[in-house]
Amino acid sequence: MQSQAQTLGGPPNTDPGSLFAGYTPIAGVYDEMLDASGRPRPAWNGLRPQLEQIGAEELSRRWAQSQRLINENGIVYSAYGDPEGRQRPWALDPAPLLLHESEWDVISAGLAQRAGLLEIVLDDLYGEQKLIASGLLPPELVYGHPGYRVALQRTAPPSDNRPPNLLMYAADLGRSPDGKWWVLADRTEAPSGVGFALENRLVTSRMLAEPFRERKVRRLAPFFLQLQQALRRWAPTGRTNPSIAILSQGASHPNYFEDAYLTRYLGHFLVEGEDLTVRNRRLWMKTLDGLTPIDVLIRRPNTDDCDPLELRGTNPAGVAGLVQAERDGALLLANAAGSGLVESPVFMAFMPRLCQELLGEPLSLPGVATWWCGEPASLEFVLANLDRMVLKRAFRRRGEESLLTAKFRQTSRDALVKMIRDDPHSFVAQEQLSRSASPSYRKKQLQPVRVALRAFVVAGEDTHYVMPGALARTSTDSGPLETSVLSGEGSKDVWIIGDKPVEVITLLPGEQEPIELVRIGDELPSRVADNSYWLGRHLERADAAARLVRIVATRLTSEGDSTDFPELPALVRALAEKGQIEPGYAVAEMRDRLPAVEAAIPREVLSRTQTSSLASTVDRMFGSAAKVRDRLSRDTWRIMLRVNDDFRHQRPVAANLTDLLNLTNELILDLAALGGMVVESMTRTQFYRFLDIGRRLERAMQAVDLLRTCLVESRDTSPALLEALLESADSLMTYRARYRASVKLAPVLDLLVTDETNPRSIAYQLNTLERHVGKLPRADDGGPGAPPEQRIALALSHAVRMADIRDLCEAYELNNPKPLTRLLSDLERDLPALSHAIALKYLTHSGPPRQLAPT
Repeated sequence: MQSQAQTLGGPPNTDPGSLFAGYTPIAGVYDEMLDASGRPRPAWNGLRPQLEQIGAEELSRRWAQSQRLINENGIVYSAYGDPEGRQRPWALDPAPLLLHESEWDVISAGLAQRAGLLEIVLDDLYGEQKLIASGLLPPELVYGHPGYRVALQRTAPPSDNRPPNLLMYAADLGRSPDGKWWVLADRTEAPSGVGFALENRLVTSRMLAEPFRERKVRRLAPFFLQLQQALRRWAPTGRTNPSIAILSQGASHPNYFEDAYLTRYLGHFLVEGEDLTVRNRRLWMKTLDGLTPIDVLIRRPNTDDCDPLELRGTNPAGVAGLVQAERDGALLLANAAGSGLVESPVFMAFMPRLCQELLGEPLSLPGVATWWCGEPASLEFVLANLDRMVLKRAFRRRGEESLLTAKFRQTSRDALVKMIRDDPHSFVAQEQLSRSASPSYRKKQLQPVRVALRAFVVAGEDTHYVMPGALARTSTDSGPLETSVLSGEGSKDVWIIGDKPVEVITLLPGEQEPIELVRIGDELPSRVADNSYWLGRHLERADAAARLVRIVATRLTSEGDSTDFPELPALVRALAEKGQIEPGYAVAEMRDRLPAVEAAIPREVLSRTQTSSLASTVDRMFGSAAKVRDRLSRDTWRIMLRVNDDFRHQRPVAANLTDLLNLTNELILDLAALGGMVVESMTRTQFYRFLDIGRRLERAMQAVDLLRTCLVESRDTSPALLEALLESADSLMTYRARYRASVKLAPVLDLLVTDETNPRSIAYQLNTLERHVGKLPRADDGGPGAPPEQRIALALSHAVRMADIRDLCEAYELNNPKPLTRLLSDLERDLPALSHAIALKYLTHSGPPRQLAPT
């Protein structure tokens, strides 16, 4: 292959502004765009003039817009085994990888054959084990496998109506220098990446809309339609509309974005282990209204983490009894428990002979050459050729192979030889494939990068369907694919180019298909209700803190001195009592011994290590939102991301009051936008109700706390402080429009405490809480009277309604603050009591299941 700049169907392009100027294929590597003579391959014939017509400047502009879309959608990637657990923005390359459908059809046939073969192998290894008895597979491959579990062994032979082990299958593919495709790895446990492939397609097809339409790119929707049909077909209850859920491992897991994304796209439930329970050998989702059956569960945890009763009990993602529900046929588990057994690299060494014996035909899509060191001849061959091979553990442990492969590459040859000889059955060696290269858009030009594909397959009734596209993974590193994950891999969309017009297929119901009218909202797991509730609490806590910080920062950055703002000591005290700054600033005698408050406020308010700081509150708010991401609108999530990014990039040591003032201004606007999204766009389901209960409780608590600090403890009723109280409650404009006079205590307290028309008053929050609590799910236990949470809510509302603001203020001004103190103290006591009563009855308050004895 030429190593100089290649032509693209004509003379070399010397225009420095051309996207293709200077594109130099990597020597000795198959180039996906250019053939050996430097001419475009058939799939690329029409794309070059279209990209040239778009031009580098326009493509850069479109790509910048797409990058914003990726960031706003929060598409992130965390590599398994990353020592720092870093979340990285999804690095999508705007230049797609193009393959003609004639080539892809051959690949698809090979993948379908391979999926069918692995299905037969799994059936045998968990069944009669004829492959071991006949000598086709060594016993060590099963009984020495750390993932093999006797509890999953079946006694009954496979039947025609039994669901497949591999409802979903994926394979990592690479192309050798001679253009031949090889399977680099099988993924059978819980294949991931299909959601990222779909997002790649949506972003790329919008950016390159004209080429996408005119190149007759095959669509991905038919594959997802086949996936939905397969899940319904194999559902155990025979329902036409079975209940389907995706079992996620939580917001901190690398796959969570994909879990939430697929949940939205496919219309399923997103659940975690604590949302589920097995009763009478059937799986149920625990909701506020009781138990809802789950017919199909798409699992993301490893097999060992699925059932602490029969497998291992170290992961809260598991559900006790899940294996028994699957064993009894009451649950379709996709993929079946134990299906990850055959994705270990050691099985790659036996696939050719298994295919010939079981299917009577050669393996049409071969795997990369693999040698198991447990065979003496293979061991000696590996040791003699170790320098040009990739050493791996024979038995895959999901999430660890990236670090292990990288570690082996950094280990000396002598140490590797000793390690292999000490335990040969635990190692395999594979030929290192020099992966092909594909154009990548960088610095306004196309440059080659190494590429591998992850292709996806779904099992049909009597065949397998392969997605007409794939997830392409790119890297500038020529080493093994596993090591490129840790060095920062990229991704690109894969276009399968056809010759015929593409039929547009959608997952939405057709025009003639009837749609059942439903009202959804009560099927809410208590974990989701808990996160929704605390999202509301953190939203209001952040808003109250930001408004108070802004009031103080505004006065400290003004041209006047401290004597011009007599309300400052009370406001600084409020900041200290709310945990925004050092508590010593609340005591006048200690304040002079501490650093200047002007320097301390930005540093402490923006500190992420200080538990009650504004930055820590924003962190917790974002964490709660991430746990219920599948239930938030895209615009709501974009605002959450913007807020999180604003605070994540702050440097507390370098910040000053002006920076803090600008930041709080932006935060207050963003939180107001979030509040508007909740009120105007969120349907009145139980999710909304718990979120708003959290908001109203926290807003009332913050208001009571601020009034107590400023009026009871500081004993200051100056107009400046009263005006600051109105400002903190966003009610100053209302006061001025209503009274047009100087600020007095009685009308201020009326507006902030008892005015039921003011959305910021305590009375308004309590009335809203009373309505919400009355609509919460209530078991009909036949007992007399209202439940505890309803009684507390009624008592709170009644206490404020019965308060006589004039009498309270007259007594206060006559140096008798006890009536006002009593009212605020009662509210401070009963608001947390209401929160506790709601949490005790509805929210998550049980620990994860634990294994009491070894299996």
